[in-house]
Amino acid sequence: MMSRGGRWRAGFVLILSALTLGGCWGYNEVNDLAFITVAALDRNPAGRYLWTVAIPVPELVLPASVGGGGAGGPGMSRNTLFRSAPGQTPRMAAESLDRSVPREVRWSFTDHILIGEPAARSGLRPLLEMISRSYRVERKASLYVVRGEAGSLLELLQPALDRSLARSFDALGRKNRPGTIRVVDGNTVLRWLDTPGIDPFLPVVATGRTRDTINPVPAGLALFARDRLVGFLPPPLDEGLLMARGEAHPFTLAVPCPEAAGEGGGSQGTAGPETSGQATDGQGSASGSAGGETQGGAGGEAQDVPVQPVVSLRIDRNEARIQVVETGPPPRVAVEVKLEGTLLEWQCPGGRVDRTRAMAVRRAVARQAQRQIRAALEQAAALGADPAGFGTALYRQDPAAWRALQAGWRRELRQLRPAVRVKFHLRSYDLTVSAP
Repeated sequence: MMSRGGRWRAGFVLILSALTLGGCWGYNEVNDLAFITVAALDRNPAGRYLWTVAIPVPELVLPASVGGGGAGGPGMSRNTLFRSAPGQTPRMAAESLDRSVPREVRWSFTDHILIGEPAARSGLRPLLEMISRSYRVERKASLYVVRGEAGSLLELLQPALDRSLARSFDALGRKNRPGTIRVVDGNTVLRWLDTPGIDPFLPVVATGRTRDTINPVPAGLALFARDRLVGFLPPPLDEGLLMARGEAHPFTLAVPCPEAAGEGGGSQGTAGPETSGQATDGQGSASGSAGGETQGGAGGEAQDVPVQPVVSLRIDRNEARIQVVETGPPPRVAVEVKLEGTLLEWQCPGGRVDRTRAMAVRRAVARQAQRQIRAALEQAAALGADPAGFGTALYRQDPAAWRALQAGWRRELRQLRPAVRVKFHLRSYDLTVSAP
């Protein structure tokens, strides 16, 4: 007769056997699911929204050994489906898409949402309500603006990208990589809208072709007054705004060669409010965009056009602080920006770099960055947008003064002339082209 302990052991073995032999339950075959990785939202003149989504097809992506169908057979080169569906609101359009796709749609995998210009001008709140009210789209999804129709841009990316579509957008936001953008997710936009005195901004993307490859590329910033799109900051002014916020990703900047002598200076270049006049887009001095390109620098020469000797630098560190000097009215604000970088190329006549000319380069970088920042802030103010957060700085320093100006802040913003001060520290400038 089995003892009591033996019966417990036997029962435990039977339970384990039942769990092992029973198989899995409550699961879905991957071939029965539709994972939306990148989605585009548009709005037509009649006011109806349209979702266009990219859906990787598992049986065309996964090898047969893990349950897929391999590459899809001879002559089949596409492994991403593009589907569209309309609706009165973004959520209704998403539900319409759910019904039209013969798979279980998983919106929780949507990491990137492109917003067409008409949809952005009508307001982000319908999309944000869909995100924030648990319609399976996570708040961490990155948002972008497209000049024109977002669905059309998404379909343009189909021939060259296929399964790497989401990865191409992921690469755009890698902070330590040149040619990237400041990524803004849905949760950040919601936080900005709940913070007094600051307006959202979103990166603008376009298509860039390199031989036979089409990729998404940065194309400036979209500025909003609350949740409505009011205008754009093209490159390189987008970099100016990010420098004013202390959020610029590494980028390349080029300045003209300094004079060989007659320049003095200390250990860092400084540009105060009095060192340059009104800054406008497209001034004569060269400037680098977020994409690491330079205007008027090396690598950009055209046939039969002489190349101006320049000094190119990599700006890889950025800090900024906004201070309200006087609460007013009208208020007075100051922006202090600190930059650090390294010297990349020295194409100036006269050979090696000397300390005097290096000091001149530092001051030239500070002045150029100052002009770029000032121009970006002025253009944003002309559009009635406050992406730098001047109103937030006033609200935090003097809530009573902010409440007095809040109703007419757009008008005050257009008259605001912030003082911009830039300090640039050059960490390394001793270059050589000779063998060590």
